[in-house]
Amino acid sequence: MAVSGSRKRTPRRTRGTGGDVSGGRAAERAREATRARLRASGRKLLAERGLHAVTSHEIASAAGVAAGTFYLHFRDKEELFRELVAEAISELESRLEQAVGPVRDRVEAAARARAETLLAFAEDNAELVRLAFGRGAEASGIGADVLDRFAARLERNIFAKRFHAKDGLEPAVTAQALVGMWARVAIWWAQSPGRVPRDSVLQTLVELQLSGIRGGPP
Repeated sequence: MAVSGSRKRTPRRTRGTGGDVSGGRAAERAREATRARLRASGRKLLAERGLHAVTSHEIASAAGVAAGTFYLHFRDKEELFRELVAEAISELESRLEQAVGPVRDRVEAAARARAETLLAFAEDNAELVRLAFGRGAEASGIGADVLDRFAARLERNIFAKRFHAKDGLEPAVTAQALVGMWARVAIWWAQSPGRVPRDSVLQTLVELQLSGIRGGPP
């Protein structure tokens, strides 16, 4: 019996068809989910034990993936840590812009908004702050780069209109001094938030910021 030439055949998927696009999106979602798990496990382990005491294999195991999978996403644990810090700093910059931007022309309000935002960030990211900026920080190069960025930002924002700044103040030096103060207080606060009432920390930061720029109380 002859086989009819009209027999139906299952169509093959060709490159560029909807099926391939759907499959590609699914693969990308799976990849993003794996990366997210690695980031979450990395952040947890790094916070608990520090950068040098954790291996990339341990991070992969905690994320529920094979050790080799880690290296499909990150070159090493330092790259993962840098990404975590960069993400946190981007969040801080966004917070600062939202808080300080609307009151930038009012120096007292801007000082308070800036101090409040930095303090809240230190509370929310205590372990990352400690790892990147604390005494004997395991990623001191990353921390130094971040502080330089904030000093440059502060120099532009505070001295753009010279808010009645004291004569003789060098903007770059003043910005570095203020950022150094903030960083030290943020580290100190993140390590033990209960040692001083929060309102006292906030008010002191505001007063020091304003007196340093203007030479006296606001």
